[in-house]
Amino acid sequence: MPNLVKDISSMLSYTMKDFPDIEPLESSFSEVERDDLIITNEMYKTPKLRKIHLEVANIGKLKILHSVFFPNPKYDLPIFGCDIVQNEKIVTAAIVDISPITGAEHVYDKLCTISNNFRFNDRRPLPLWGDEIFSPFCKFVRLTEDIEMANFYCIVLEYLGVFCESVRDAELDTDWIKETRRMDDQIWYCNQQKKNDKTRGILEKFFGKQWAENYIDTILFDKPNGNY
Repeated sequence: MPNLVKDISSMLSYTMKDFPDIEPLESSFSEVERDDLIITNEMYKTPKLRKIHLEVANIGKLKILHSVFFPNPKYDLPIFGCDIVQNEKIVTAAIVDISPITGAEHVYDKLCTISNNFRFNDRRPLPLWGDEIFSPFCKFVRLTEDIEMANFYCIVLEYLGVFCESVRDAELDTDWIKETRRMDDQIWYCNQQKKNDKTRGILEKFFGKQWAENYIDTILFDKPNGNY
C-alpha cells in the first residue's frame, strides 16, 4: 500500500520551501514526543502567506498529516488545507480543499474543472462544523485501493497548483475594510476547526487539556492578529 502521508507530506514540504521570500517560523513544537506519539512541525511565512504549516504525526502504526496554508489578509487569497489519516491497511480519512475567503472567489472556476475530473468511491460526510468553511469542491474520502490513493495524490497536486498560482498573481490590497473581512473569515475558519473533538481528544490523551488547548490555539489554528 502506498504511504500517502509520506508522499503528500514530501510534496507539500517541497512546495512550501519554493515560495519566494520564505522565512521559518520558530516554535518550541518543531518536534514533540510522548509515549508512542511523535509529532513534527514545519512552519514558514512569506509576505503573502502569514503561515504555512505542515504537521506529521505517528501514533504507533497510525500516520496523520495536517497542513494549512493561511494567507496574509492583505491579499485576496483563500486557504489551502489537507489532512490524511492512514493505518496499515487503508486511508480512513483524506480531505483537501481551498476554503473560501472574501474576495478570493476567482480560484473556483479552475477548481470546479479539476474537481469534476476526480471521482472517489467512498465519500465521507463533512462534520457539521465544516459545512460553512469548506468549498463545494472539497474532497473528503476514505481510500482503500492503490489507484484511488494515486488519484488523491494527483488532486492534491492540482489543487495546490491552483493555490500557488493565485499566490504568485496576488497583489497587495490596501483597502482596510476588505482586509478586515478577510481576517474575519480566517478567524471563523479557525474557530470552526477548533470544534474538531477528535484532534483535541488525541492531544489531551497524551499531553493533558491545557497543553492541547495551547497547541491548538498557537500551532494548529492560530488566528490572524495583524502581525503578518
